[in-house]
Amino acid sequence: MVTAILGFAILCVMMALPRGRETSRMARCQDNLRVIGVGLSMYHQSRGHYPHVTLPGGDGPLKTMLDAFVIPDFLDLRDPTKPPRPTQAAPRGTRVPGLACPSDLNATATPATPTVSYRACTGDDPGGHGGAFEPGRLMTSAEIEAADGLGFTAAFAERLVGDGRDGRGKSANYVNCPGPVDSAGCPSLSPDRWRGDSGADWAESSWRSTLYSHILTPNAGPSCIAEDRRTALMGASSAHPGRINVLLMDGSLRGVSPTIAPQVWWALGTVGDASKR
Repeated sequence: MVTAILGFAILCVMMALPRGRETSRMARCQDNLRVIGVGLSMYHQSRGHYPHVTLPGGDGPLKTMLDAFVIPDFLDLRDPTKPPRPTQAAPRGTRVPGLACPSDLNATATPATPTVSYRACTGDDPGGHGGAFEPGRLMTSAEIEAADGLGFTAAFAERLVGDGRDGRGKSANYVNCPGPVDSAGCPSLSPDRWRGDSGADWAESSWRSTLYSHILTPNAGPSCIAEDRRTALMGASSAHPGRINVLLMDGSLRGVSPTIAPQVWWALGTVGDASKR
């Protein structure tokens, strides 16, 4: 009887260990998003608008903020009452602490790579219109607050990093298609069109690494990018069981289920009524 009780207790402990580790990883991932939210608020206070996004090419919103503060990462922004002390901006091609979600094994597999797990929301269509980081548009907090409110508008969301191998139809990878991409979905193409470099560079402004669209519901797929890099269906995704973390424009976090109604998801990703654009 004693042996049976001890065996059962050991089994319970062993089953709880993976859940405990994921809880810790989830907390770190959420903290990463929170400090990005603090950075957004501080950037807006100093510039009067949120980071500007251009396509194709240019600097991504994360690099724009780090360069503006002249700091190597967002970790010093945990206290919003203390502006960061300028030191040195993070160089391109280097890894930035706090930009990789520890739950995503691809994001943490190679410590030296400049991977990124968090992407800015461009809106609800393949061209990147209607979101807080619509390419080519300067967005202000007053504009968002007057439309939907900062607490009801997506800023950043998680997105799985690719496995680094082309030709593999994995959920973290994407399809490189002739384009232009439209809302009907990604085309069915040969395996050689799949790319494994999703989330490969936190510094660039691109669908490949730092932007996502609120068309595909969380963890839905496949994602695809047009060859000219101007249109895409790049969905949000995460490695957390049954949940994806979304940072809202007021700095709060929302846990979203992959089963969320598409209409609710689309509304969260736009500023104002998308049907009236």
